[in-house]
Amino acid sequence: MTISFIYPTALWLLALALPLAGLALAGRRRPTRARFWAGLGIRLLLLASLVLALAGTQVRRPVDRLTVVFVVDASDSVPAGERERAEALVRQALQAMPPGDRAAVVVFGADALVERVASEEPTLADLTSVPVTTRTNVAEALQLAMALFPQEGAKRLVLLSDGRENVGQAIEQAELAAARGIQLTYIPLRGPEGQVEALLEALEAPGQARQGQTVELTAVVRSTARIGATLRVFADGALIESRQVTLQEGLNRFAVPVEAEEPGFRRLKAQIVPDRDTLLQNNEASAFTVVHGPPRVLLVEGLPGEAANLLSALLAASMRVEVVAPAQVPVTLPRLAGYDAVILANVPARALPEGAMEALRTAVRDLGRGLVMVGGENAYGAGGYLRTPLEEALPVDMDVRTKEQVPNVALVLAVDKSGSMGRCHCSGGGPIDRPYERVESGLPKVDIAKEAVMRAAAALGPQDYLGVVAFDEQARWALEVAQLANFLALERAIGGIRAEGGTNIYAGLAQAEESLREVDARVKHIILLTDGWSSRGGYEGLIQRMREEGITLSVVAAGGGSADYLADLAREGKGRYYPAANIQRVPDIFLRETVKAVGSYIIEEPFYPLLTASSPILAGLDPARLPPLLGYNGSTPKMTAWVVLSTPRGDPLLATWQYGLGRAVAWTSDMKGQWATAWLGWDGFARFAAQLVAWALPAPQEEGLRLEAELEGTTGVLRLEAIDRKGRPRQVEGAVARVVDPDLGAVEVPLRQVAPGRYEGRLPLSEPDVYLVQAAAGQGGKEVGAGTAGLVVPYSPEYREWGTDPARLAEWARTTGGASLAAPAEAFLHNLPAGEQAQEIWPALLLVAALLFPLDVGIRRVMLGPRDLRRAAVRMREWLPRRRVEAEEPLLGRLFQARERARRQTGRLEDGEAGRLEGWRARGQQDQSSNLPTSPDHGDSLARLREAKRRARRRVEGEKGE
Repeated sequence: MTISFIYPTALWLLALALPLAGLALAGRRRPTRARFWAGLGIRLLLLASLVLALAGTQVRRPVDRLTVVFVVDASDSVPAGERERAEALVRQALQAMPPGDRAAVVVFGADALVERVASEEPTLADLTSVPVTTRTNVAEALQLAMALFPQEGAKRLVLLSDGRENVGQAIEQAELAAARGIQLTYIPLRGPEGQVEALLEALEAPGQARQGQTVELTAVVRSTARIGATLRVFADGALIESRQVTLQEGLNRFAVPVEAEEPGFRRLKAQIVPDRDTLLQNNEASAFTVVHGPPRVLLVEGLPGEAANLLSALLAASMRVEVVAPAQVPVTLPRLAGYDAVILANVPARALPEGAMEALRTAVRDLGRGLVMVGGENAYGAGGYLRTPLEEALPVDMDVRTKEQVPNVALVLAVDKSGSMGRCHCSGGGPIDRPYERVESGLPKVDIAKEAVMRAAAALGPQDYLGVVAFDEQARWALEVAQLANFLALERAIGGIRAEGGTNIYAGLAQAEESLREVDARVKHIILLTDGWSSRGGYEGLIQRMREEGITLSVVAAGGGSADYLADLAREGKGRYYPAANIQRVPDIFLRETVKAVGSYIIEEPFYPLLTASSPILAGLDPARLPPLLGYNGSTPKMTAWVVLSTPRGDPLLATWQYGLGRAVAWTSDMKGQWATAWLGWDGFARFAAQLVAWALPAPQEEGLRLEAELEGTTGVLRLEAIDRKGRPRQVEGAVARVVDPDLGAVEVPLRQVAPGRYEGRLPLSEPDVYLVQAAAGQGGKEVGAGTAGLVVPYSPEYREWGTDPARLAEWARTTGGASLAAPAEAFLHNLPAGEQAQEIWPALLLVAALLFPLDVGIRRVMLGPRDLRRAAVRMREWLPRRRVEAEEPLLGRLFQARERARRQTGRLEDGEAGRLEGWRARGQQDQSSNLPTSPDHGDSLARLREAKRRARRRVEGEKGE
């Protein structure tokens, strides 16, 4: 036997005994020693009784009684035959139940019901409880079962289930059972075995689409065997696709392209009809797509009419397209924000306005806009995009060289620093010694030349060589030919170049040729920058030596210069001539010329595209039947790029990636008649071009409000975010969501604020279907916007998995120290620790306290000494005789009267007896009269008695005063 407490924290009140005893000991007035200690002891016993009663004191005694609760799974994942077997197992166990033990039964599915409370009845009637069978909630069943256990005795749970839990967390209830000393055991129930089952796991669809866009739906089907089936797809209840398919064992994916026609909310549904099947509940899946209005696209074409084929394809896809020349590209973010995507079709970098590339990069990265680059002879590296902001935004690098492709390059930049390269723009042309007229310009040409040198150096790699020679009448090395260590050293080397002196082109070229002669490089190239007004000629011998040594020469005529003569130099040097009438173009020319020198940026050869990875861009197209191409721009894919199509050389043909908030697409071939001739006549070209651009489009945004809806179990969670034009949270009023089912039934859900600008609401949803969710909110009495989303409630997870999960059953049981039962009779084995029966004794403690309370008060308040007790005894003695005489007289009188009556009746009354009777009467009267206070002596006695009482009272009062 042990003692326990329901509220053990109340025992801290026993600490009050210390101050209670202290106050008693510190008191000034104390009764006698015996009275003091008796009173203190009674008071402490009274306190202890009250505190123990408040603590809920219990006396616990061992009880050898076992209570078993059978928890029976009746969900749809358990076949009907197994449910019948479970019922039979419970009956067998009850037949083996020992006397005194008790059993209860709980039946569960999505909910749990009590079939029988704990009783000693050894029989079981047919189970009549009908729970919701579309889910399995083991946790709720265990929780209800534990509530059926009595307080005393050993406790055991017997779970009859397949272990396929899909609602709740049974492990948490198992841990709670272990903490309460309840053992969980189980008998596994078998699922359907050896049966063919096909289920439609999901219908995948994009949540957002643009009008005219072709979206790809994907039906994911799982099958346990190879069987035939019919796949049907519905949009808003109308059949749009029906095909015969063959299901392989395992997962099967079937793509179905669907045209997004009219804007609005579109409900989509897929249905699989297998030739053989077991369950019908898992043969449908739903999805939704919100179709928005057509996107606005900016199409930039390098030359007028070059992008006509692409334009036709985009217009056929209901896109709003604006065609502009490169010079008309917006250079500000507000203007670029008006377009969903920008397409550069064979546009050279030099044709774009200053600042346009930075603005485009920022629009993609920070505003989430799309960027598409279409190849051609003026695109990618050949178009001068190497080391530019747009190269950062694209999924490919313009540097095409690898160690196997192109060896290193040795480049010397011969820069004219004569006085004519100062604030001078020279007009005219002709013989080299002809006089010229100085025309003052804005920026010195020599400073522009420095920028051109830095741009050219940026195109070189660590294995390349670079040298800079500056010349006037003489040539001097600003940077000796060497592998470039860092750009800072180059910037310092050319920073001191100043425009002064005459012009000696020959001296600069001779120094460049001499230095390249000693360099071991596959490609040796000189770029000459001058205005052409040189003091001497005689270049034939120098040009001849350069040819023999494999050195090429390109010429950039700054501001015109002696144009005819410089063009001849470039032609004889096997290079290119660039008449830079606009001096601001010189850096771009240097970069372009360097790019052409270091790599193969245009590959022209016929080839067939090779599929590298799947992509929505190829939805509805057969990759094996793509037409051939005749050429493309060389590039290198970035590490995180997704290469969809490639060339036989391994170069990227179609690459995509996510750049910040936006997307970028690189198509390295063209879309005109030069390389893509076969593609223009292909019937899939329009779809391919439209889907290529559509992939880069941003997801449509709701103005002011962003609505999201997701399913958590059987609860729909709606989240609304209110933002202003700058993307900051804003406070709104009356946020509410409206949930509409397919039958047009609507439910309004208030959205409560959970954070600044964030609102949330919940509602239960269990019926499988697609629900339209619309949210609205106001501010200052005006509506700030509306949000639209969809919520898909799939069929119950009860129909996704089948069969027994022994590992999960064992885990639950192991948590409580239980295991699987080999036979039903083992449910009543008395192998658990003996339980205890708790008897509460607080009522008895309260009774003790009630009895001790008056005793405690009496000891403290009633002061009786020995003298008081003696007086009380005297009074008692004086009172008792008088009461005895008064009681005897009427008694004797009644006796004598009875005797007289008896004698009169008999007539035998004698005279002597009568005399004695009279004597008795007289004596009684005499005694009675003697007690009357008539004599003076009796009066004196009373006076003395009163005086004695007064003296005693004064003495007692005096003792109390002391």
